[in-house]
Amino acid sequence: MHKPLVFFVDIDNALLDIDRIKTEIKQSLIKVLGHGEANHFWKEHEEFRSKNNLVDFPKIIEKYCKEKHTDTCAIKLKNIFFIIDFKMAMYPAAAAALKHLKSFGKVAIFTEGDMVYQKRKVEQLGLNKLVDKIYLYLHKSDHIDVIFAKWKGYTKVFVDDRSPKLIKMKKQYPETRIVEVCQGHYSNKDHVSHKKIDMTIESIEELLKMTAADFY
Repeated sequence: MHKPLVFFVDIDNALLDIDRIKTEIKQSLIKVLGHGEANHFWKEHEEFRSKNNLVDFPKIIEKYCKEKHTDTCAIKLKNIFFIIDFKMAMYPAAAAALKHLKSFGKVAIFTEGDMVYQKRKVEQLGLNKLVDKIYLYLHKSDHIDVIFAKWKGYTKVFVDDRSPKLIKMKKQYPETRIVEVCQGHYSNKDHVSHKKIDMTIESIEELLKMTAADFY
């Protein structure tokens, strides 16, 4: 007899089109800062992301504004990020895919990044109503052991766009089922064809065609 299923689904590039969000942010930065300073800000962003393997806009804003020594800098930039409409960038089939997975078992959001904007994404997308549990971490790979302990007795399925992270998890927990979604920024950058990937899909919409048996 199969163990019950629990799905852990990432937000960025799995449920949410981050490239679309980035375009909106860049356009807003140009309006507020001008082309030159907007490029400077984005360079700070890329350097921070590369160094910390994390996107943390509050810290990037703090660092950038510290260099500029202006009282209004942080207020102007924070306003840009607080008016982002995350809902408009949600993939069309995302909500239906979560509902479909719930028909097979439990579903949790398992994502990482700065808490300010990750929480706003959860709230705007109404994810609390679509899933059973929300897990937000700065670096989710640091909390895998905790997740596995909490969901002992379940067949765990992870849906994410980052193949290196999925492969690392599979090596640590071979019984895990991993599904790579090739959407967004990382689909071209670090997609890895690997025998440890249980399933690769081109979009979140493909989950709608699957049955519970596909995940065992």
